Amino acid sequence: MALLSFWWHMAFLSFAVTMFSTNTVVPAYLEKVYHSPVLIGIVTSILMGLPAITQLFFANFLRSKSFKKPYLILGIITRASTLFMLSFVAFFIVSDSLWGIIAIVGLFVIFATTGSFAGIAYMDLLGKTIPNEKRYYFFPVRQVSASLASLLAGVVVKYVLRVFNFPHNYSMLFLFAAISLTMATGFFWFLKEPPSEIEPRVSTVKMIKSIPVLLRDRKLFWYEIIQILSGINLMVLPFYTVYTVSKFGNIVGNLVIFQVLGMVFSNLLWGIVAKRFGNVMIAKAAALLAASVAISISFLPSLMWYYVIFITIGFVLSARGVFMDAYLIEIAPEKKRVMYVGIRGTIGFVGSLFPLFGGFFVGAFGFLPIFIFAFFGLTVAFSLTFKLG
Repeated sequence: MALLSFWWHMAFLSFAVTMFSTNTVVPAYLEKVYHSPVLIGIVTSILMGLPAITQLFFANFLRSKSFKKPYLILGIITRASTLFMLSFVAFFIVSDSLWGIIAIVGLFVIFATTGSFAGIAYMDLLGKTIPNEKRYYFFPVRQVSASLASLLAGVVVKYVLRVFNFPHNYSMLFLFAAISLTMATGFFWFLKEPPSEIEPRVSTVKMIKSIPVLLRDRKLFWYEIIQILSGINLMVLPFYTVYTVSKFGNIVGNLVIFQVLGMVFSNLLWGIVAKRFGNVMIAKAAALLAASVAISISFLPSLMWYYVIFITIGFVLSARGVFMDAYLIEIAPEKKRVMYVGIRGTIGFVGSLFPLFGGFFVGAFGFLPIFIFAFFGLTVAFSLTFKLG
């Protein structure tokens, strides 16, 4: 039941994420309504940063709870409700509107915050219910199920954006995402969760002071450094879409499909890599591919090559999806798992600021300088992956 629960959840979550893709659909929607790289950067930072900065506080709360499943389901349902409301708002926003910005940003804030709450409960539940001997194939299979669902969603995205008029097409995508996210709870309702060992909640000051102590684990330390630097890649992802659309017109649906194809094909590879060489090799490949995308995207001769780039982006995203969870589960002691997840989120907040700066940077200097900056930052990230062991 545990394997089925998590694979089912990942499939429907991935369908929802593709409908609500923060590096394709969301920036394309915001660009069409507001034409503002700054707003795109702000929204991306919210979606990355709020889950990060709130995770440690939620971890402190959840460490005192024997059972995490009810909080996971609550977080997922709340996020789905937020997407329902966003669909309603998007249906009526056709042009630049201050109230529209306030409503959209407010809903993104709720969506991001409840995501961190659900994420901590998810990781603890996963660690308790998936035996260690099954994890080497669990994560790649999870990614395969995610990719197949994303591929189906990509076809739907392309169809909806082509057939229906703006803004009703984006409203429908957000609605489909909400329905899919609700269905993602599926088998979690029936999953039997073993109780966790309860740890007492501590004061905020004491909790923050515990971070340097836990970071004495050198694997965790370098993992966090690489996570921060990976924020550079997340910074430029939305602008890859905006840049490509500015050159070739409204091809968002095609970009989604090619990106998902890259995720599908690469997941067949990452399972083999993880089993033979370990999760660290996946991190090295992801950083190297991400740097290659950043330095090449401005100099491609034709649309076909941009589709190849988005396939490569799919490789990077799936590698990150396998590595970030699998490696953390691998190095986290059972009693400290919730706090390790919380620290990952809190320190990851630094990386989430990159998209905010990226929005201002693109607005002031254009696309090429930020792509070059990303290349150098991701090259450094690649060199540091050798510290992971």
